[in-house]
Amino acid sequence: MAVSNLIPLIEERRHIMNSKKLITGSCTVALSVMMLASTVTYAPISNSQVYASVVKQKQEPTGQYQINDSFPIDEKNDNPKFDTWSLLDNINRKFYGFKGQGSVWVHSNNAKNFELYINGKNVSLKNISSNKWVKIDISKFTKNGNNALQISPKKGVRASDKFDIKLPYPTLIDKTKEYRNNDTFKTMDALINSEIKNGFPSAELVVVHNGQIIKRSAYGRVNAYFQNGKRRVNAPKVTNTTMYDLASNTKMWATNMAIQKLVSEKKLNIDAKVSSIFPDFKDNANDKIKGKTDLTVRDILMHQAGFPADPQYHNNNYNPDKPNERKKNANPVYTQNRDEVLKKIIATPLQYAPGTKTIYSDVDYMLLGLIIEKVTGQREDNYVENNIYKPLGLRHLMYNPLDKGVSKNKIAATELNGNTRDGQIDFNNIRHYTLQGQVHDEKAYYTMHGVSGHAGLFGDASDLAVLAQMVINRGGYGNHRIFDEDTLDEFIKPKSTNYSYGLGWRREASTTYSGNYGWAFSGLSDASTIGHTGWTGTLTVVDPHDNTAVILLTNERNTPILKPETTATANDFAGGHYLLSKYGDIASLAFAAINKDNSSANNAKLISLTMQRFNEIQKNKDDQTNADKADLCGIYDALKMRSKKHNSVARFLATTKGKQITAYVKANKNAVNNVRNSH
Repeated sequence: MAVSNLIPLIEERRHIMNSKKLITGSCTVALSVMMLASTVTYAPISNSQVYASVVKQKQEPTGQYQINDSFPIDEKNDNPKFDTWSLLDNINRKFYGFKGQGSVWVHSNNAKNFELYINGKNVSLKNISSNKWVKIDISKFTKNGNNALQISPKKGVRASDKFDIKLPYPTLIDKTKEYRNNDTFKTMDALINSEIKNGFPSAELVVVHNGQIIKRSAYGRVNAYFQNGKRRVNAPKVTNTTMYDLASNTKMWATNMAIQKLVSEKKLNIDAKVSSIFPDFKDNANDKIKGKTDLTVRDILMHQAGFPADPQYHNNNYNPDKPNERKKNANPVYTQNRDEVLKKIIATPLQYAPGTKTIYSDVDYMLLGLIIEKVTGQREDNYVENNIYKPLGLRHLMYNPLDKGVSKNKIAATELNGNTRDGQIDFNNIRHYTLQGQVHDEKAYYTMHGVSGHAGLFGDASDLAVLAQMVINRGGYGNHRIFDEDTLDEFIKPKSTNYSYGLGWRREASTTYSGNYGWAFSGLSDASTIGHTGWTGTLTVVDPHDNTAVILLTNERNTPILKPETTATANDFAGGHYLLSKYGDIASLAFAAINKDNSSANNAKLISLTMQRFNEIQKNKDDQTNADKADLCGIYDALKMRSKKHNSVARFLATTKGKQITAYVKANKNAVNNVRNSH
């Protein structure tokens, strides 16, 4: 046979062998000794390394691990675990870890006949008792990113000798004390506190880097304004466990987590047609734009399904022909009955032919939530809470928190006057009271009864940081795997027609791409960065290239509406005019803190920020509201505080421009007392 004819056969053989490795790699290796079930306790974050399970010696550690294997591999061609093409793979394994962290569980009937190496460094096996599970600290040998594990049998190893090993995924370590003198974090704290003093309601922040929580802070009060727009001064303060309405971040941290898990477990095929899941999901003869019959789950995840952004299922008075004009009972797809939602989605006219555009739509994720419920036989909240959050020990991440025993004072409030936009909006059963603990999103609350694929999830930044770390870990945390690495790669890779989208995930994309998402994620994050935003004022950023995550939760909608007299400006909340609501600046400061920018660089940041905000207000009519002026006062206050210790700031304030800004701030210091007034 010619050499050229052998090449395809060799590649086919290699593919078969690799497939065998994939199939068996996730299977639990049979052990020689029957073990008792382990006792499990949950504690995702502490001052030292924490694993999702604490296993007593002599008991087999349970769960799913990065590495779960038994050595040596039997050198038989019919053994699917033995790689005949790359022999060193039979003693080597890759795992994800971080410098100064990590442990492995080992078990052997004759440990003296084996050697364990981490990144080429020998790990002592002297204290390994025969047939007992022992945890070994490998923190002296690990590095950030991919690590190498090697198990080699020594000369004289017997056929009966076995060495079993389980290596967990990394878990977060609290290192905030080590970063408390970080100048950029101090700058960030001063800026956020000054903005809150000048009218912004509240914020919660966690920054993760290389498996460590390096920043965790809470600012402001859970409910900052009375319904008439006046400031509150005695509401409970936000803590690190205060829960926020995550709005569209629900799409990623509930719905995408569930779908990625189901895909990884082969329970859902994203290339399946929706009609194969819901037989009634198909075109009607009178549909002007067709495509529902052939619509796939992938199309929906890519926001290219053809649905409009928001048909307002909850609003009987919504007029699809003239969205800014109310018309009594004009909405043909209106429902506040959760059991009717699928029928109404099927009846929703497509706005464009599927696959021809990318239009972000809540309908897509409402439908994905219903698909999760159909596949699992459980409501979405029950599925994600019991199969993802609780196993990871996450106690502050849930739908409908008031129904689950969480008090209002532990939840950040949102809109002051229900969903009325201070009286401009009206529909059946509309709420008029300040929303606190009930999901703000109208479709999620009225139509989906608090549980939807597009909105409804509440959580704190620390619990979200665990999920973000799980993504950085390539799908697992501690001894729990939620999805596999191949599934994650499929979901986060860029969409070919729009690089700022993956499968549901928003992506940074390179700065040369016109749709770059850096305005939210930060221009300092890698192009591979993923995450999402939420309308209530929430941001999640995951940079897998640099092992970094930024979780910024705010309740910017817990502020007065600036011009409540018109429907066209009904969504113009005062909170949306503050720096905090623009996301990217805070995210950029977080990345700069990781870079350990010095005081000179941070002074320059604040000076530039102050000048640009001042110039923005001078030149743009839309930026001349009292809320914008109050925001400038907050930024200026943070700058002014640094002038006492930093000469460069004092010198700037003494310049003509600095004096001009100082005079303007003094003249508008009372803007915060009436942010609703646009003059």
